[in-house]
Amino acid sequence: MMGKQDPNQKPPESLKALHKFYQKASADHLASDTSVLDFSSLQEGLTSTRLRTVRTLKGPRLQEIFSHFEGYGEISADADDVTVYENADLPGLQLLPSLLPRYIQRTLLSRLLHRDLSDPKHKTNVHFHHNVPYDSLAATLCSDTERDGFRGFSFFDCPPESSSSFPATDPSTHTPLTVAQFLNRKLRWMTLGGQYDWTKKAYPEGSPPRFPEDIAQLTHGIFEHVRPEAAIVNVYTPGDTLSIHRDVSENSDVGLVSISLGCDAIFIAGLEEASTNIVKPVVMRLKSGDAVHMGGPSRYAWHSVPQVLAGTCPPWLSDWPASTSVPGAESTVSNRFAAWRGWMANKRINLNIRQMKD
Repeated sequence: MMGKQDPNQKPPESLKALHKFYQKASADHLASDTSVLDFSSLQEGLTSTRLRTVRTLKGPRLQEIFSHFEGYGEISADADDVTVYENADLPGLQLLPSLLPRYIQRTLLSRLLHRDLSDPKHKTNVHFHHNVPYDSLAATLCSDTERDGFRGFSFFDCPPESSSSFPATDPSTHTPLTVAQFLNRKLRWMTLGGQYDWTKKAYPEGSPPRFPEDIAQLTHGIFEHVRPEAAIVNVYTPGDTLSIHRDVSENSDVGLVSISLGCDAIFIAGLEEASTNIVKPVVMRLKSGDAVHMGGPSRYAWHSVPQVLAGTCPPWLSDWPASTSVPGAESTVSNRFAAWRGWMANKRINLNIRQMKD
């Protein structure tokens, strides 16, 4: 274990200024800013000067992992090799562009936001001030029939105009939330496995809820040294940001795994050199299906998301949850969630996975 990190330490001023700059940067500027790593326009010169290849994940092995996660057995589409890059300015920060194929992204999104969001063991930011009516909504809307590859209750079973509400725990300070308010703007994060206490900045004592086994196997299959025990699922809308911080509450130096779904995001990371206080930041544009692994020296790097870019969700994902995808077939419209068609068009979902203890 490295020395215990201070969760209340302030970030470097230079990173705060950089975060503010990219928070205000226009789409045109971001498209032409050569200091932003963008793998959709990666050129050989950029690779040689700023990135090095760490290893290559072979397609057949990835196909085996994806097939197991999907649960369909043999997948008709072969998985491509994935190159793992590392930036010279931040050793240990590994970038895996286009790691997850389309059908895996859709399946992962459905399991997170249909299955796991509807599980009361997984707390959200909304729980601070509202009671979430899992039982009453499930009793009204739950289906025992598997449809669209999903069995059971989802909050997306509620039509957007539903009058069902989440009552406030203190009606004198907060008003009830409708399902539409909850899904469209109020839901900001959900925890899986170890339920992080944001007030104490620590994990509670005792046994945490079981981490979703299929997501753990998917992650561990790709990042074999990581034992997934806790995760934060961030839900972004353009205009949202993630302030500069470090993840220092785990009793483990094992690296963090971050997976992006939906709209593009600008991601900043940097370490402050103890001897000089100089920060060499890395700025990158993360797209749907990309993954980042923060290990080694970068495990405790400062990082932030200053901007989520509107209108950049891939077209094949933007209609979620009103369509479903099966291996080897084009998306087909789903009647079950048709009322929410296009919900994902201006959303970014980030799955950040960590090991709590060595």
